[in-house]
Amino acid sequence: MFSFRDFGIGILLSLFFVSSVFGAISSESSKRKVEELGGDLFFVKGKAVEIVLNKTQVEDKDLALLLAFPNLKDLSLENTRAGDAGMAHLAKLPTLEWLNLYRTWVGDEGARNLADSKSLKMLPMGETNLTDKGLVHLSRMRQLTYLGLRGNDVTDKGAVHLGKLIKLEGLYLGETGVTDVGVRELLSLKKLKKLWLHDLPITDDSVVTLSQMKSLREIHIYATKISAEGVRRLQSVLTECKVIHESITN
Repeated sequence: MFSFRDFGIGILLSLFFVSSVFGAISSESSKRKVEELGGDLFFVKGKAVEIVLNKTQVEDKDLALLLAFPNLKDLSLENTRAGDAGMAHLAKLPTLEWLNLYRTWVGDEGARNLADSKSLKMLPMGETNLTDKGLVHLSRMRQLTYLGLRGNDVTDKGAVHLGKLIKLEGLYLGETGVTDVGVRELLSLKKLKKLWLHDLPITDDSVVTLSQMKSLREIHIYATKISAEGVRRLQSVLTECKVIHESITN
C-alpha cells in the first residue's frame, strides 16, 4: 500500500543519488582543470589528498575549484601568482594541513583570510608580501606547528605576535628584520624544536635568550653577529641542540 512516508524516502534517495552524481562530475571537472593548469594530483583510496601547482600560471580565480577536493591535506603553490583573494577559498578547505605559499603574492590581507582556517598546521610563506600587520592575523592560528617567514618584511614589532603560537615546533625567521629584541619574544614557545635565525643582526645578547629555550634541537645562527665564544656558550648549555654557525666545522 502506497504511503507518503515511502514517497518521502524515495525522494530523499533520488536527491542523494543526483547529488552524488553531480558531485562526482564536479570533482572530475575540477581534476581536469587542475591538470590543465599544469598541476599534479595525488590520491589515496580514490580521494585527492595532495595537489602541487608550483611554478604554474594559477591565479586567485582558479583556487575556487580546489573546493571540489574536501579531503585535500597538502597544497603547494610555490612560485605562483596566488594572492590575497585566493586565500579566502583555501581557508574553507576542511582538512588542509600543509600550505606552501613560498614566493607567492600573498600579503597581510591574505593572512587575514587564512586565519579563518581551523585545520592548517604548517604554513611556509617566505618571500611573500607579508609584513608585521599580517602576523597579527596569523597569531589567531594557535594550531600552527610550523611557520616559515624567510625574507619577509617582518620586524620585532611582528615578533611580539609570534609568541602566541605556542604549538610551534618550527619557525623560520632568517633574512627578516628581527633583532635581539624580537628573539626574546620567542621564550613562550616551549615546544619549539627548529629555529632559523640566520642572516639577522642578532648578537650575543640572543645567546642569553636562546640558552633558556631547552626544547630546541636545531638552530641556524650563521651570518649573524653572534661570536664564536657566544656559540660555544650556547652549545655548552643546549647540549641536545645542533647549532649551525660558521665557526663550527663539520
